[in-house]
Amino acid sequence: TMMSALNDILPASVPKLDVSGGNWVIFSLHFQMVVQGKGLWGHFDGSVPCPKPTTPITSSAPVPVLTPASALPPSLVITKEMVDIWDRDENITCSLLAQRLPDSTLITVSVHQSVKTMWEMIVREFTYKSTFTQAHFHQEFMSM
Repeated sequence: TMMSALNDILPASVPKLDVSGGNWVIFSLHFQMVVQGKGLWGHFDGSVPCPKPTTPITSSAPVPVLTPASALPPSLVITKEMVDIWDRDENITCSLLAQRLPDSTLITVSVHQSVKTMWEMIVREFTYKSTFTQAHFHQEFMSM
């Protein structure tokens, strides 16, 4: 659909992350605000974990009859469709992230299974690089 296609693309206002980390602060602000606007930030911060089905998805066993005392509240029943939606959103968030990463960073983080883990690694690396870059610029400025 048109809406999901728009959700797959970052606007031009989100800069590509520079491999040196020099634009980390502005990149991370733009990126987080845009992804939050798409309703997908929970995949990055881990607040929307993968739902676990309440019953095995591929079970051929008969569904046990739930007595009123053992019945799960409707909000706690997790269906295959809910898992599929989460998987689709996880794939979209991975795509959004890949659109603005330097190739070397993308290769490094692609070994991780979740966007949350990829993002944690990127935050660690680029917060360090950004701090180092700022210190270097400060030192250059002070020596003028």
